[in-house]
Amino acid sequence: MNERSHFQQGHLMIELQGLTKTYAGKNVVDDISLRVESGEFGVLIGPSGCGKSTTLRMINQLIPMSRGRILLGDEDVSRLKPEQLRRRMGYAIQSIGLFPHWTVAENIAVVPNLLKWPRSRIDARIDELMNLFHLAAGEYRDKYPHQLSGGQAQRVGVARALAADPEVLLMDEPFGAVDPLTREVLQNEMLRVHEQTRKTIVFVTHDMDEALKLASKVAILNQGRLVQYDRPIELLVDPADGFVSDFIGKADLGLKLLSRRWVDQYCRPPRLARDRAASRHSWEVDADGRPLALHGGRLSADGETRTAVNGEWIATPEMTMKEALSRMVWFRVMVLPVIDEAGKLIGEVTMEGVMGRQP
Repeated sequence: MNERSHFQQGHLMIELQGLTKTYAGKNVVDDISLRVESGEFGVLIGPSGCGKSTTLRMINQLIPMSRGRILLGDEDVSRLKPEQLRRRMGYAIQSIGLFPHWTVAENIAVVPNLLKWPRSRIDARIDELMNLFHLAAGEYRDKYPHQLSGGQAQRVGVARALAADPEVLLMDEPFGAVDPLTREVLQNEMLRVHEQTRKTIVFVTHDMDEALKLASKVAILNQGRLVQYDRPIELLVDPADGFVSDFIGKADLGLKLLSRRWVDQYCRPPRLARDRAASRHSWEVDADGRPLALHGGRLSADGETRTAVNGEWIATPEMTMKEALSRMVWFRVMVLPVIDEAGKLIGEVTMEGVMGRQP
C-alpha cells in the first residue's frame, strides 16, 4: 500500500537505547529502544501512565534517565550540558506557558534574545515564524496572550519553540487543551509546517486519530514498554498483538485507513458537461475553470443538479480521503471536485473510487 511520506529520511537524528526510568523501584519507562530519523514526525502514544511524557522529558534532560542512552546524531546527550542540548531542541507543551505580560513578538523572541542574536535577525525571525503560522504580524505582533484565542496562543507557543531554529521539536500533547475544531485546524497547520521545515519532531498524544494523521511513525507504549513502533499503515493492517489492535480500535478501521490516504492518490480527470452523454455525472465550470455545479452524481433523489460549489463542498490534493468521504456523505453527493490553489477544477474523487470499484 502506498502512503504519503511526511519526511525525507537522512542521517540518524535521535536514538533511544534501552531507555529506562525508575521511580520507587518501579520502571515507569522500561528498556525502550527506537530510532527517529532526520526529518521524521515520530509520535508516542499509549494509555495514561504508560511513560510517553516521561520518555519525552528524558530526551532533553528535563528529568534524568535511570539507565540507557540517548543519542542526538552521533552525540550522547548525557555528555552535553543541558543548556547546550535544549538550544538544539524546541519544546512545546499543552499549557503553552506564554509569558502573560509580554507581547507575541517578545514571547517568540525569548530564546534568540538569550542567545544574543542581533536585533535585526530576531525581528526577521519573528516575522518569518508569524507568517509561517498564518499570524499577520501587523495584527498580532504587539498583542498579549490574553488577547489571543486558544488556537492562536498555541501557534505562538510552537513558533516560540522553533524560534532559534532547533534541530528537533519536542511536543507534549500540545493540542490537548483546545476544542475539537481548533484542534483539527492546528493539526493541519502542524502538517503544513512540518512539510515546509522538515524538522525532526517527537510528539506525545493520547489521541489515536491524531497520531495516525500526523505521524511518519507511531510508537505504542503500554506499562512503560514499547509494544510496536511502525508506520501508521502497518499498525492498521498488521498490529503486533491484541493490545495494539484494541488500542487502535476495530469499529472504524476502514475510516482510519482512509485517514492515511490522500485525495491525490484517488484523483482522476474531471468529467465536464460536454462529456455528460458518456457519464452519470458532469461538472459545469466558469470561464476560469472553477467548478460551478454538479449534474447528476447525487445520493438523494431531490433533483440531479447540485449548484453553489463552495469552500466546503470541494476537495484538495492534500486532503485525506477520510475527510473527502465525510464531505460526500454530508453534502449527499457521489463525487467531489478537486481544485488547485486558484480554485480551478483539476480532477475529481468519487464514492466508487473510495470503495475500490472501477469508475
